[in-house]
Amino acid sequence: MINLPFKHELLDGKGNPCTIEFREATVEDIDKVMELQQVIVDALPDKDLYQTSTKEEYLLQLQEDCCFMAECNGEVAGFSVLVPNDADNPRNYGKYFDYDREQLAKTASLDLTMVSPKYRGLGIQRNFNKIRIGKAVENGAAEGLCSISPDNPYSYRNFTVLNFDIIEEREMYGGKKRYLLRKVF
Repeated sequence: MINLPFKHELLDGKGNPCTIEFREATVEDIDKVMELQQVIVDALPDKDLYQTSTKEEYLLQLQEDCCFMAECNGEVAGFSVLVPNDADNPRNYGKYFDYDREQLAKTASLDLTMVSPKYRGLGIQRNFNKIRIGKAVENGAAEGLCSISPDNPYSYRNFTVLNFDIIEEREMYGGKKRYLLRKVF
């Protein structure tokens, strides 16, 4: 497990030293999250690759879920959400498979990762995944589920290198195609 805060020192795409700091996100980060979402949506060639959320939805996640920020020199580089294993949480992806309460209580959902276009390719999503998996295991989860667009090879690769497997393709978020992936811990 990666303990937070965590600093990842590397070279950016231009060969300059860069330190990405990962930390837990709080409600006070809501404006940063909304700005990051807009930057990402503006840069997308295909808007179906990403499902936007409202400010109220992000506030709920910041209050109830495990949320994480990545920053470089005070600039937001990424944001990620883990929906903890909870049988009563309507955002638990196990509900897509009609899991019973016992299985839902052991299933965590790696719900969302946003990485600023400026910081893509630096391993931020992969670090978020490791942080979220560690937190899920720490909380007693036996498996993790996530959804990704079939047209997003970067996210797909970041999950498959961690031994997530596609278990289903389905329409979600108002008709957008998504893979549902699972990893047993």
